[in-house]
Amino acid sequence: MAVLSAGLLAAGVLRHYWDIYVHRTVRGISFIFVAIDAAGDLFSLVSVLFQPTLNVLGLVIYGTELALWIGIFACGGYFNLVPWVRKELETSKSNILANFFSRITGRSQGIEEIDLPSSTSVFWTPSDEIAVARARTSASRRANMDDSGNRVTTTEGAAD
Repeated sequence: MAVLSAGLLAAGVLRHYWDIYVHRTVRGISFIFVAIDAAGDLFSLVSVLFQPTLNVLGLVIYGTELALWIGIFACGGYFNLVPWVRKELETSKSNILANFFSRITGRSQGIEEIDLPSSTSVFWTPSDEIAVARARTSASRRANMDDSGNRVTTTEGAAD
């Protein structure tokens, strides 16, 4: 019965290996559960080693389970952790380059600057909202003027 139980446990873990092979990622596996189960196998393996007589079947069963769970951890590191770290490094590298470029040229690249009112207090008053609205309307009026100062009308979204 112990051999049948160990075989079925190994088959349950090998099912995860098939999923990892097919999808090239570790998905749907709780690494906390894997860590707890692997720790249980490790402590059971150590307890078998400290018995007065060596139980080879126990060593094989617990060693197999431990090796399979360690393999799941290794696949998780290879398929999930390594690409995540690469993406984070690329993101931070591009942020560093963008900051470096903006310092050299004195302007930011690809980042739209937002004008905030001088007071960034959490206490907004109606007069603050009116001032912001006026600033937005005057900016849109300036955007709708041509070089000679004449008003230009546009019909956005209208069918031709």
